[in-house]
Amino acid sequence: MNRIMMTTITGARWMRLRIGVAGLLALGLAGCDMNLDLTNPNAVTDETARGSLDGVIATSLGMQDQLTGSMLTYVRAPALVTDEWGTASRALAADQSLYFGDNVDASFGVVSGPYYATYRIARTADLVIEAVPTLSGISAGFTAGLTANAKLFKAMALGLAAMQYERLPLGADLNGAVLVPRAEAFAEVIRLLESARTDLAGVTDADLAVFRSRALTPSFDLRNTIDAMLARYYLYTNQYQAAIDAAKRVNLSVVSLFTYPDPDLNPIYNYSELAIYVAALRSFATEAEPGDRRVTFWVDTVRTPVPAGNPPTVALRWFALYSGRNAPIPAYLPGEMLLIQAEAYARLGNLATAVEMINAVRTKTGTATTPGAQLPPVSALVLDTEAEVLAQIAYERRYELYSQGVRWEDLRRLGQYVGRAPKLDFLPTPQAECTTNPNAGC
Repeated sequence: MNRIMMTTITGARWMRLRIGVAGLLALGLAGCDMNLDLTNPNAVTDETARGSLDGVIATSLGMQDQLTGSMLTYVRAPALVTDEWGTASRALAADQSLYFGDNVDASFGVVSGPYYATYRIARTADLVIEAVPTLSGISAGFTAGLTANAKLFKAMALGLAAMQYERLPLGADLNGAVLVPRAEAFAEVIRLLESARTDLAGVTDADLAVFRSRALTPSFDLRNTIDAMLARYYLYTNQYQAAIDAAKRVNLSVVSLFTYPDPDLNPIYNYSELAIYVAALRSFATEAEPGDRRVTFWVDTVRTPVPAGNPPTVALRWFALYSGRNAPIPAYLPGEMLLIQAEAYARLGNLATAVEMINAVRTKTGTATTPGAQLPPVSALVLDTEAEVLAQIAYERRYELYSQGVRWEDLRRLGQYVGRAPKLDFLPTPQAECTTNPNAGC
């Protein structure tokens, strides 16, 4: 096994739980395609979480660390089965199986990783939600913040998993979870997000100040992320007006980030720069519209190329944004909100407004943490059919949302308009779940 640097994160990083009837869980670590049973001696127990405000805060921060630390797990497969990442010469067999779209073994860590990470996060979120009503002497704002944030993180994890598996549980179940179609998972994501939004209704930002200072990771915006996720999943479930309404509520000047302060490492940096397992496909740059500045935001086109890929004919490039050990990963990007509106308007037959949204993305400038194409607008005379508009949206999403874990889902919806399909439909249900959970239905 190739060795890569493993990060440490404070708080309750991993909670030991059972999703099926298994007493042991599979955890696919970043550079190791293997299954491990890990019990963190520093993990917050159920009793600690319920016992005090400090315990609930620690559990909440641990939940946030779990998702932040799992972002490679959620991005890896969607990038490899689409047109985003290639495998370098040191690549694991599991990564190569995804890149080629065949011989994907259900026992691979790349298969089990997103599954089990999701239900660790869900279980930790449930602990917070269950514990908050037992606390006394905390403000309404602190109560709302803890509860809404737990629902948000559970929803984000479940939504990311539902983009990778055709069937999955809605939550952790000690007695053996029933796997449901992912459409039901998306509905549960929306229910959790709307509930979180309701929790914050009538609560001012001033009311949330103490919660933000004590129990929310830096650079993460609670309200805007809830609305951004609602916009995303309303779009995925064809609820177009609801998607537009949610996207419009997002403040586009606000950026919400997963951060990796020392001693932590950005997990994509860890997996690419240190391990050299994966890298950006050179085609991301060569297939771009001339002058699209998003290319160099995401991919380094100047640095000496990555050593030969596997197969050697695959040309690779180093990442740009994720070339730094402490580089943040966006929870969402403002440009996604514009493109969600563009797609929703197009699906509703309002092509003129859809083109306006497309051009708002094309002409905007970027920041240190957000891409900016700085391209000329496209004439509505050029994009005068729904198919042409959706093809343009597919292009813009490819370059605006690179390596954000959404490309797989995008190609399911939009691939027909650009003549491109993912190499694999979905990840299989992890073998450990099939073996130990009588309700898995494998």
